[in-house]
Amino acid sequence: MTPAVRRAAAALLAAVALLLLGWRACESVSPLPVSLSVTRKFWRAGTPTRLLNSRLFRRDPELGAALVSRDRLLPLDADVVLTVPPGLPDGTAEEMRRKAAFVLAPRRVMLARGETGEGGFALAASPGAPR
Repeated sequence: MTPAVRRAAAALLAAVALLLLGWRACESVSPLPVSLSVTRKFWRAGTPTRLLNSRLFRRDPELGAALVSRDRLLPLDADVVLTVPPGLPDGTAEEMRRKAAFVLAPRRVMLARGETGEGGFALAASPGAPR
């Protein structure tokens, strides 16, 4: 086999492989108008909506909504106390505290155990914090 024939066979094999990959990609992707519609909705949504629809709050939208509303109300130099039920596992409580710290930054978020009400958590400015 000559080098020219080898090159031609390799080019033909590569072209067939690329066509097959392209065909499979087009088959598995949503139609272009649907993709553009979803993209448009994403960029028109505000920052709070994008945050609430993120993976961070997918399992706990109530916490996300409470954090977004408190973020607007609390001054940036106020520390926040997140109160969770006494029986909540430490890992879950720490995860909630980290989510709160992410949304409420630059405020510090401290974790407390106690009565929370029906939502399973309570958010408040720490005692002595500016209002």
